[in-house]
Amino acid sequence: MMELRIVSAEEEQVLHVAWFEIHTPVGNFVIHIGHAPMMVTLLPERMITIRLKTGKQEIIHAHSGIADITRKTATIILGD
Repeated sequence: MMELRIVSAEEEQVLHVAWFEIHTPVGNFVIHIGHAPMMVTLLPERMITIRLKTGKQEIIHAHSGIADITRKTATIILGD
């Protein structure tokens, strides 16, 4: 499982996820543990789809933001 931190001005969440999908200017990415490290900006006004390790799926609306991805963890910083 991969640890995903979602940080906004209001709160910070730490989730253990199977995968998540983000939308970037260079395309959509489904991120699993072991993904190549990268830092990307998120396309504004898009959804982030998250599959939790429990199998439950969640969706987060991202007005703007950036994602920092390593092989074991990811951090998404959301803007207003």
